[in-house]
Amino acid sequence: MKVFRQLAIILAINFTGELLSKSLSLPLPGSIVGMFILLILLLTGIVKEAHIAETADFFLEKMPFFFIPAGVSVMVAYQFIEGHLATVLATILLSTLLVMIVSALVAQLIIKKKNDD
Repeated sequence: MKVFRQLAIILAINFTGELLSKSLSLPLPGSIVGMFILLILLLTGIVKEAHIAETADFFLEKMPFFFIPAGVSVMVAYQFIEGHLATVLATILLSTLLVMIVSALVAQLIIKKKNDD
């Protein structure tokens, strides 16, 4: 029953993000708005990590599975990117590098903050 409660919390936050995104015509997808809402709720202590930990860990473990539809879509739509292969590859490489750099900086910041406490 605990897992269902955790899933309900996560889905409610995601649904709220979708509603806000659509109703306010935000330029962000509802899932991203939902992640910001979850971040705010976690930072303020309204939602504790323990309230969603098991379900979140399950989704993180299974994350590669959720990328399969995107990979299949790229293979199906190959003819649309065929003439722009260099641009697509450069975008992938640069965005991957940017994500790695930002992730490393955030990790260092968190480690430094934990050591200061």
